[in-house]
Amino acid sequence: MSIRTTALLTATAAACIAASAAETGNWREYNGDKAGSRFEPGVNVTLQSVKSMKVAWRVPLPGNQLPIDNPELRTWVNQSTPLAVNGVLYSSSPLGIVTALDGATGKTLWTWDGGGWADGTPPNLGFISRGVTYWEKGEDRRLFVGTPDAYLVALNAKTGKPIESWGDKGRIDLTKGLRRPVDRSLVSPTTPPIICGGQVIPSLAVLDSFAIGRDPLKNHPPGDVRGFDLMTGKQSWVFHAPPQKGEPGNETWEGDSAQSTGGMNMWTRASCDDEQGLVYLPLSTPANDFYGGQRKGDGLFGESLVALNAKTGKIAWYYQIVHHGIWDYDLPAAPNLMDLTVDGRKIKAAVQVTKQGFVFAFDRVNGKPIWPIEEKAVPQSTVPGEKSSPTQPFPSKPAPFVQQGVTEDDLIDLTPKLKEEAKKILARYNYGPLYFPPTLDKAGTLEVPGVLGGASWVGAAHNPKSNVLYVPSFTIPFGIKLKKGTTGLYDYTGTWAGVGGPDGLPLFKPPFSTVTAIDMNTGKHLWRIPAGRGPVDHPALKDLKLDRVGVPRQSHIALTENVLFLAPEGTNSVIGLSARGNALITQATKEEPEPFLYAHDAKTGALVGEVRLPGGVFGNLMTYSAGGKQFVVAPIGGAGLPAELVAVQVN
Repeated sequence: MSIRTTALLTATAAACIAASAAETGNWREYNGDKAGSRFEPGVNVTLQSVKSMKVAWRVPLPGNQLPIDNPELRTWVNQSTPLAVNGVLYSSSPLGIVTALDGATGKTLWTWDGGGWADGTPPNLGFISRGVTYWEKGEDRRLFVGTPDAYLVALNAKTGKPIESWGDKGRIDLTKGLRRPVDRSLVSPTTPPIICGGQVIPSLAVLDSFAIGRDPLKNHPPGDVRGFDLMTGKQSWVFHAPPQKGEPGNETWEGDSAQSTGGMNMWTRASCDDEQGLVYLPLSTPANDFYGGQRKGDGLFGESLVALNAKTGKIAWYYQIVHHGIWDYDLPAAPNLMDLTVDGRKIKAAVQVTKQGFVFAFDRVNGKPIWPIEEKAVPQSTVPGEKSSPTQPFPSKPAPFVQQGVTEDDLIDLTPKLKEEAKKILARYNYGPLYFPPTLDKAGTLEVPGVLGGASWVGAAHNPKSNVLYVPSFTIPFGIKLKKGTTGLYDYTGTWAGVGGPDGLPLFKPPFSTVTAIDMNTGKHLWRIPAGRGPVDHPALKDLKLDRVGVPRQSHIALTENVLFLAPEGTNSVIGLSARGNALITQATKEEPEPFLYAHDAKTGALVGEVRLPGGVFGNLMTYSAGGKQFVVAPIGGAGLPAELVAVQVN
């Protein structure tokens, strides 16, 4: 793999790097901080200043010409969220090319291209790089980034050059050191790693639904999570997922299924409490996602929040959010680490939002639930060979933040005609309460929340001072259809697809997406607002004079003391498979229906400002200050459009 670095570091940039953190508002971690708060105080951001927000600059990310010259390098949408450290932005493009930018102007300071894109399309969603990780001690300043071809690379943050003393000349091969061989085309570190306890702990996306029907031992990577020494790159420990013989949790797998099952990886980001020395892993669903006949049992640590000693990889505590998952209810985002006061008790908490619309709150030191969690009976599968769990955990507080399950009363009813058409669509499916299992007959099961959530990989934000949690969510039902397996490896496999409503509108009542503010000291909801304007101008709705109903997609957020910034996700359409057959290909919409950055009063949810962006937003927002100005940066483009960063001045 060739390594090419273009150094354009200027005296201005060096001065920015030397500036103290007190002089600027930094965004040092992908989620704002290791606690996943997505919060920066924004001392100069006011409810008045955001009324006159304006686009300050926009810059193309490197590598936009590559997919034009070679269509096989077509990327997924641009989900790259930059970091801001003392006036310098650090970003990665969808192809994994890293850039340092002057935060005040957007001018490029240096670019590093490891050429990882040349290996071919990564699995699942193809070329995605959500960002980089920053670390410093004295003059030693490092960036860590995953490459499309499954390497983890350490760069000098000042120059962009690989740190030769780390790993093998600046990189480690994430396909090596696992308990069985892994094909490079089946894994990719799309989410930036977290540094905790002196260890670099990468996230790793693995081939998911595309692996169905392939030999799991040969083609479906295990979900093992590893720690690599921060200074040397040497592998320090491995946490096996599933747990192997003799390890805690192995008894929850029947037969030898713990050896052969893949998935249940951590594809999203972890959180870290450096004081406690614990890293918190949100894990995903074991394969295959919708049928567990080959993996009977509760299946730890699938769909579990697991706290590890970051230095040793030993389990401190865990909680399984879904037993024997058959809904693809991965834990989609890093838990929010909050210091709560509950009934007069000070509690260091880990707060996990979920696709199914729950918020689970634990003491992050010992794993005890802050409020009671009840095991409730759920509908049982009738699919031959399946053995679904008789109960699932339901937290008593906070209340769910999104519709759960399906009844006719949930259907869109803005006009009688829409309601009748929605009933016809609903009749095609089996449906019921939350955790209604996948089925073989009709068009399958209507799953609500669907595979995408509920809460999604966007996660939640929180204010560390007020302990208010802000949860963006949306409701796109998914049809889950099981069919007979054809290879003999699985008795049944599942397919999924989003289900729309009448006349191109959503199937269920508005709001179609929301942000919910929750006081985590009490577990009570404070307010709930539609996320975006949504399709109020649709011909079937135009006479109703609706104000805001929410976009029928997820929304991206960043939080300051006074303002919650929100950008509805852009639109894109799946148009095929990669040449490797391991990833979806998509096309982003050029004429975006709602390309806006909105500013809401963080205390009330009231809309106080908006600005039109040059494209739809596809990655999480971040905010920082440089040169006396506060900016919010949004990633736009990708998937057939130029990938760019857009900076909006908000003070």
